[in-house]
Amino acid sequence: MADKSAGFKVVWAATGAPVTDAELAEIALHEPWAKGLFYCDMEGFAVDPDGTLILLDECGRYREPPTGLFKVIWR
Repeated sequence: MADKSAGFKVVWAATGAPVTDAELAEIALHEPWAKGLFYCDMEGFAVDPDGTLILLDECGRYREPPTGLFKVIWR
């Protein structure tokens, strides 16, 4: 699953369902805001120092998702 961090998990804001690895690849392939991410080598989500959620690939590229698309659940 896309939940690779011990400190938080990311869910779809609309449904509350966890975001899967397969969905990360689909996002990278089809969503305009994720253009440039390497879809077959997705790392997952991270939170940068100012608290912004970002989606990263394993090559070091990252994109910020639109506000309200995902929800961060802190553990």
